[in-house]
Amino acid sequence: MLRRTATVGIALLACLAGAGALAMPAHAWLPECPIEECGGGGDGGGGGPVTPPSPAYNLQGVIQLEETGHEGAWPLRTGGVKVRGYSRLATWGNDRVDANYINVRCFANVLSYSTQEYDSENNGALVDVHFWSPTVPVSGVPVQSRTVTVNCVHHAEKYGVSYDTTSTAQFVISE
Repeated sequence: MLRRTATVGIALLACLAGAGALAMPAHAWLPECPIEECGGGGDGGGGGPVTPPSPAYNLQGVIQLEETGHEGAWPLRTGGVKVRGYSRLATWGNDRVDANYINVRCFANVLSYSTQEYDSENNGALVDVHFWSPTVPVSGVPVQSRTVTVNCVHHAEKYGVSYDTTSTAQFVISE
C-alpha cells in the first residue's frame, strides 16, 4: 500500500514538474522618455496620455530535467537531478532574436541544501545553464524530502527595453 501511494505521489509530482517546464512570457518595462518626445508637449497645450507600444519581444524562461543520478547502495544511496535552465528572446511568432544582453540564474534546493548556476551573454538570443542539484539520501526517505525545487530568474535587454520573467519546477529524486 505504501509503495503504491509513493508511486502515485511521484507520478503526480512529475506531472506538475512537466507543467513547470513550459515557457513563461516575460513582463517588459518600456524606457521612460522626456515629455517632449512622448507627445505631452512642453508648451502646455494639447497632448493627453500616450499609450506606449506593446512589447515587441517575448522572453521565454524554461527549466528542463536532463537526468537523474544515484550513488551508493541501499541504505546509504544518495541521488540528485541534472537540470537545464535557459532564457530565450523571441518574437511573438517564436523566431529567435538576438538581445543586446541576456542572462539566466538558477537555484536548485532540496532540504536545506542549495546549488546555483549563472550565465550571461551579449548579443545572443539564448543563454543556458546545466547543473546538478545537491545530492541527498533517497533510501527509505519520504518523497517530500527527495523533491528538488528549481527556480530560475531570466532577464534580457533589447533596444533599451528590459524583459524579466521567472520559472519554477519540482522534480522528485527516485529511490
